Order: sequence, then C-alpha cells, then structure tokens
Amino acid sequence: MRVGAPVLVREATVADADAVGEVHAEAWRAGHRDVFEGDWLRRLAEQRRTLWSSVMTSREFARNTMLVAERGHRVAAFAYCGPHSDRGPGGEVFDLYAHPTVWGHGVAWTLLDAACESLRDTGFRRVRLWTMAGANRARHFYTSYGFTETPRRREHDFGDGRPVLEVEYERRLR
Repeated sequence: MRVGAPVLVREATVADADAVGEVHAEAWRAGHRDVFEGDWLRRLAEQRRTLWSSVMTSREFARNTMLVAERGHRVAAFAYCGPHSDRGPGGEVFDLYAHPTVWGHGVAWTLLDAACESLRDTGFRRVRLWTMAGANRARHFYTSYGFTETPRRREHDFGDGRPVLEVEYERRLR
C-alpha cells in the first residue's frame, strides 16, 4: 500500500469481503498481541480473514452500513456501523479496523469521520462502541477522537474459555 496516497471512503460491496478479511486479520494479529497467546491469536486472526463473505451476504448486514477506506486502490481500513446492538438510543460502531501498514497515517480517522457522518445522517445523535480493555492503541485512538469511556463493561469469550474484558466508549455526534 502506498502510504502517501489519498484516502477514498466508499460503501463496501460483497466483492470487498476478502480485502476486508485481510485488513481485519492483520489488524488483529498486530493489535492484540498483548491480549491473546500466540497460537490462539493466530486462530482468531484467521477466523476474521474468512468471516466477511458470509457476514456481508446476511440479512443483518443489509440493515447496517459498512464503509471501506481505500489507499492506493487497495482496501486499507473498514468500519461497520448501525443502530446500537442493545436497541438503546444512538448508533454503534461494531467494527473499525485499519491495516497495520497505515496506522498513524490518518486513514482510520478519516474513516471514522465518515462512519460518524453516516450515523448522524441516519438520525443518531450519539455513537457508542466496545473495545478490549487490553487494546491500548485502540483505546488511545478513540479517546483522541473524542470518545469517553462509560462505566459499562462486559466480558466476551472468544472461544478459549477465558473471557476478555471489553470497555464501552461513547461520543456525541455533531
């Protein structure tokens, strides 16, 4: 990926599933080293690599929005968002991942701008998201973007029987 190339944000199509899976897997591999053991992290990353073909053809996917950020004609990041999953007020960013080669270059920021704009245009005034307590890079990114941590916590079991603590963040949409 050319790091200096401009960022183009567009709606994702099913044809983007493999590229989205690649971004998701590589972001997990690099971003969650401190959260999961090596073998388990490799398995989880590979699951994310192949997950999106079925997700992007599901009925639930059609109710939500997925945006991709292209840089140099390649998908560099994606955001998946929609109405909050607990049916509460506001929208939710379900997934936001950037390929590690574009970390620190404004791609995720540009994409999150577009995702928040999409949620605002849908009528939402607040947006929430969840991230792992041990994902310090992501937590710093969300805080720098204007999200604040809420008191809500939850545990998520990724299949190894050892739940991971997740922290909720929230932000007003302007």
